[in-house]
Amino acid sequence: MLYLEEYLQTRIENASKVAILGAGSVLKADDAAGMLLIEKLEQLLGKDYPQVLLVAGSTAPENCTGVIKSFAPEHLFIVDAALLEEEPGVIGVIEPEQIKAISFSTHMLPFPIMVDYLQKQMDCPVSIIGIQPKSTRMEDNLCDEVLSSVDELVQVFGQLFKKYFG
Repeated sequence: MLYLEEYLQTRIENASKVAILGAGSVLKADDAAGMLLIEKLEQLLGKDYPQVLLVAGSTAPENCTGVIKSFAPEHLFIVDAALLEEEPGVIGVIEPEQIKAISFSTHMLPFPIMVDYLQKQMDCPVSIIGIQPKSTRMEDNLCDEVLSSVDELVQVFGQLFKKYFG
């Protein structure tokens, strides 16, 4: 987790505005990781951080590109369940150039196309954070490992936002 904290800090410390786009289906077990992250960050931060835009993109995150572009962040984070070929709950940073090799679960527009569009339309770096799901079946619940990883991410983002924007 130390690597992740350092990675996030280097992206947030010099930015005046940051956006986080959570993606995934709340109906498909661990695929809800990105959406749960946004929900928990909204509860933690409230309206006290106008420098942070939290966007719940659900299964069509491409529909949120306009609001993100209007906000004009200096860094965009996208958080979603991703098949990283790791144990459930493992958090991985996926560089945009690696995105074609990673499988993302449920999206209307293929994820690599959306990320490519965002990078071309906005003048800011994009970081993709994937969380390895255990299951994305509708009849399953979020697993403990993914819930724990989401809580860890909420804590790290929360601490960094308080440090740099509080």
